[in-house]
Amino acid sequence: MDSSGTPASRRREAGAAARTETRRRLLQAAGDEFAERGYHAATVVRIAARAGVTVQTLYLAWGSKSALLRAFLEQALSDDADVPYPERLPRLIAAALEGADADPGAAIAHFAHMYRQLAERAALGWHLYRDAAASDREVADDWQVLQEQRRATFADIVGRIPPAFLRPGLDPATAADTAWAIASPETYDLLVRTAGYTLDEYEEWVATTLATALLAP
Repeated sequence: MDSSGTPASRRREAGAAARTETRRRLLQAAGDEFAERGYHAATVVRIAARAGVTVQTLYLAWGSKSALLRAFLEQALSDDADVPYPERLPRLIAAALEGADADPGAAIAHFAHMYRQLAERAALGWHLYRDAAASDREVADDWQVLQEQRRATFADIVGRIPPAFLRPGLDPATAADTAWAIASPETYDLLVRTAGYTLDEYEEWVATTLATALLAP
């Protein structure tokens, strides 16, 4: 008999499946708790209770409330629940700027649409991180790492636009930082949450502003 069919292996598989399900329930519970109360007011006691497990189980499954916050944001960033966001990122970048060498304007418009979809999913996570970072050093450090990762992503994205299409005198590094600032959690918060832009209006603003700032007339 194949070793994978032994009672011991079946128990291991069942145990792994149970642990995965527990982590999923805790992540769902954390998302609900964060959405209702914010990061600071959320408690591991209530999160565990929502998931129907003990606090000890929560710590064994995730380690900390901040780890749950990070997982909540990464889940929101990904449009494929089975593939972690960092693993999907190269494909998302390639899809976002497909055809950039021939028509960078159209590629930027396509990127703005994809970014709008991402922002819609991740807005709560971004808001939670910024609020929590103001008084939680661990979350603040993690937010800084995420911001630098996002900056590196924009360097990759803008680096795929041929320099001949960029505005005269605009070097790739400055172009990347310009895009990083325009398509950012901060502009989403200001325009959508504060100024009341619709998502369609925000997408159009990102596309137009990126094209004006980056591309040669």
